[in-house]
Amino acid sequence: MITIKPIGIVRNDFVEPADPFEMVKHQSRIVIYPEFSEGLYKIEQSEFIDITFHFHKSEGYRLKGPIYDGEFKGVFASRSPRRPNALGNTTVKLIAREGNELIVKGLDAINDTPVLDIKPCNISFYKEHGETIDINRLKFSPRWNITRCIRTNDLDTLLLKAAMLHGHFCPGLTMGVMVATYAMQKIRKLSDGMEDLIAITETNNCFSDGIQFVTGCTFGNNALIFNDLGKNAFTLTTRNRKGIRIVARNDSGDYLRQQHPLFYSYFQKVVVERNHDPELLTKFRKYGIETSFAMLHFDFSKIFNVKEVTTELPQYAPIHDSIICSVCGENAMDTRILEQDHSPVCLACAKKPFGQLTGHGILIEEMNN
Repeated sequence: MITIKPIGIVRNDFVEPADPFEMVKHQSRIVIYPEFSEGLYKIEQSEFIDITFHFHKSEGYRLKGPIYDGEFKGVFASRSPRRPNALGNTTVKLIAREGNELIVKGLDAINDTPVLDIKPCNISFYKEHGETIDINRLKFSPRWNITRCIRTNDLDTLLLKAAMLHGHFCPGLTMGVMVATYAMQKIRKLSDGMEDLIAITETNNCFSDGIQFVTGCTFGNNALIFNDLGKNAFTLTTRNRKGIRIVARNDSGDYLRQQHPLFYSYFQKVVVERNHDPELLTKFRKYGIETSFAMLHFDFSKIFNVKEVTTELPQYAPIHDSIICSVCGENAMDTRILEQDHSPVCLACAKKPFGQLTGHGILIEEMNN
C-alpha cells in the first residue's frame, strides 16, 4: 500500500475536464499548503518545472483505447487521464512565485486538482535530445504540429504553413484554411493518408490548397475528391459517410470586398486583367497578406454556411499493375493501357484522349496526330 499526501492544489477557470490543448494556453495558480511551502525555496531559478498531480475526476481506466485522432494506443503509450493510478505529469513554464503560490502556464489540470509533487524540469536533457525527440515523434505522427494548431485553433500558423504549399497569401487560401480547420475540429479524426478521412472539394482554386494542407487529404493519398462544380464548397467525412459540408455564402464576396476594398482593387488589375507591373504586384502582395490574416478573425457565419450531410463515397482506391508501353518503353497503369496490333500501348502513344485537370477544371485532352 502506498500513501500519497497532496502538497497543494490547482486554481484556474477550468472546473470540468476540457481539451488539454486549450488548457495549456492559459495560466494557472498552484497553491502550496503551508507545511510544504519551505520546499519552494529558490524554485524561481527554474524556468520550467514538472508538476505531478492526481486526476481526481477520472473514473476507472482502460489499458487500450482511441486517442484524439482515432488511433488505438495503450494507456502507457498515451497521455490519457484514465490511468490505473490516475497520475498526471506536465512540464509547465514558471511565470512567477508569490509566497506559497506559483503562477504557471501550460498546465493541463483542472481547478481543485490535487498536486502531488513538483521538481525542476531537466532542461539539459531536452537541449541534448530535444531534436531527436521531435524527429522521432514526427516519424510516427508527421502531422503532429499541424494537429496541434488545429486543436488550439492557431489559424495564423496554419495559414503561414499552407502558404508554403500555395506560394502566396490570398483570401481563397484563407477561406480553405478556415473551413478545413472548422471541419477538422468537428469531425475529430486525423488523416493518416489511408482514405478513412475524405475531403470533397467543389473547386480547384486557391480554396482547395488550404483544404489539402489542413486536412491532410490530398490527390496523392486518394483522400481528396474533386467534384468539378465551380463552387467554394467543401465536405469532410469519414467512411461512416456522416460529414459536414461548408459553402461560401452568396453574399460573402460583397462582405469581404467591403472589409478590404484595396485588395480587390489590385486583384482586378493583377489577376483579372493580367497586369504584372512590378509596382502593382508589390502592392497586390502587400494587401493580400493583410487581407488574408485579417480574414482569419472575421465572423465565420458571415462568410460560410454549414450543414451536416450524408455522403456517397467511392470504395478504397484499387492497386493497379503497371505495364510497359511497347512504343515509349515507359511503365503505365494497366487501366491506361490499350492494345494495338496485339501490343500494349499507353494512351499518349496511342494518341487517345485522356483526362487533364487544369485551371479550367477537368478536360479531355485530344492528342494530335
